[in-house]
Amino acid sequence: MSAEEMASDELKQLRNVLTQEAIREHQMAKTGGTTTDLLQCGKCKKKNCTYNQVQTRSADEPMTTFVLCNECGNRWKFC
Repeated sequence: MSAEEMASDELKQLRNVLTQEAIREHQMAKTGGTTTDLLQCGKCKKKNCTYNQVQTRSADEPMTTFVLCNECGNRWKFC
């Protein structure tokens, strides 16, 4: 068993609260985004995400979409 699996219920709850707080603090530092339920997180499989689109390559290429999962904090991008 891993350390996370052996932790008491109180410690699991504390870890969850601290994770959510860290996600909220991290989101405050970034410029706004658009919340959507159309994108699914590959890590936690939930559909509570925020995305931003930026033109990172030449004008004739599609925009790059940066996605942040609001549940677990996972980040990914796609074109």
